[in-house]
Amino acid sequence: MYRSICLLGLAAIAACSDSSSPDARYACIGDTLPTTAPNPIHVTGQTKYNALSPTALGGVQVIASTGTDTLAADTSDTPGFYDLTIPTGGTPVNGFLKLQKSGYLTSYAYPSRPLAANAINNVLMITSSEFTLLSGATGVTQNAGNGFIGMVVADCNGNPLSGATVSVSPAGSSAARYNAGSTPSSSATSTSGDGVAYVFNVTAGNATVQASAGGHTLHAHIVNARADVITLTEIQP
Repeated sequence: MYRSICLLGLAAIAACSDSSSPDARYACIGDTLPTTAPNPIHVTGQTKYNALSPTALGGVQVIASTGTDTLAADTSDTPGFYDLTIPTGGTPVNGFLKLQKSGYLTSYAYPSRPLAANAINNVLMITSSEFTLLSGATGVTQNAGNGFIGMVVADCNGNPLSGATVSVSPAGSSAARYNAGSTPSSSATSTSGDGVAYVFNVTAGNATVQASAGGHTLHAHIVNARADVITLTEIQP
């Protein structure tokens, strides 16, 4: 039920060109990342609330940022839709989205790699009470002042991967947690069919996220796990 707090389809995946791979899900491993991008690109999506029954949520402030510069900003409308026009200068954008609304935990959403094309980013905003339920279901107590990272592990086509394991460096003081089916679990040892993983109590600051699946190590990237907020990202080959 918590899969939608994580991001799906944030990054455009380069065409898969490794024909030696026996599994098309991992065929793009080793592909060179794009070095050019259209100017501008558009990031669109929908904001929702209610983890048990996601419903459109308007009035969410959505900001695209590099961490030092604001690239674009919008507020989701009544049906929850937003549309950001992001200047690129012709090169991929290494940034994130910040989403905030009173009564909900602020969320930071990171793509799996710099954005080089239009993207769709749907985000479920959650309350402190919902986050407490999530941590309780996974058998973890999230300590104040630490970061939290929610992830979806996906293949070259953007489809969630089952059987994947994730790691964060520096590691959280709590082990990674996964869903069993669609339910957060305290005992699952790898992703289920939704590809969802959680790492609690990450030391606040920059962290490298990585995953292994199908005998492959997937592309690692850096996110900023800010204290006492939600950090979301996707991991792909």
